[in-house]
Amino acid sequence: MSEQWRALKNIDEHCFGCGQNNPNGLQMKFFTNEEKLRSDIVIPQHLRGWSNLVHGGVITTMLDEMMGWTGIYFLNRFLLTKDIKVNFRLPVFINESVTIHGWVAEQKSDRRVTLAAELVNSKGQVAAKAEGDFALFEPEKFARMELVPADHLQRMEGMFSSAQTEQQACCSEDS
Repeated sequence: MSEQWRALKNIDEHCFGCGQNNPNGLQMKFFTNEEKLRSDIVIPQHLRGWSNLVHGGVITTMLDEMMGWTGIYFLNRFLLTKDIKVNFRLPVFINESVTIHGWVAEQKSDRRVTLAAELVNSKGQVAAKAEGDFALFEPEKFARMELVPADHLQRMEGMFSSAQTEQQACCSEDS
């Protein structure tokens, strides 16, 4: 059975993880099969650690970004990382094509979730895994915290699965 992966719309063009207009960032793009999220990326030279290895902090950032998008998309909530644990299994090399997957590991309550992600190298091996504890917020609470400007927050709600599904239905009717 072939998996159908659908592209998700990115809202923040300057985010280090997913911003397509951030020349120094990862420029991650996300796809869903409605069970998991996926991002395929070739890690550029400027994000190396020593020699030809990807910096561990960059790997952690990719896994955290994946978990963040996973929570926002599948739970229709804003979130903040409370805790993240990364297990580095194999080296990841600069200019290597990798795939990162993310999924909801456990919904602990309506305010807390455990998310998971893994980075698979070009040989199909799991090179790094992460699990994170995330605090969940309704859009109104996130707005009251003033972490993101109100107009930007409204655009970010477009990353929720319900908004992405509505947009897809709208666009498919137009074609």
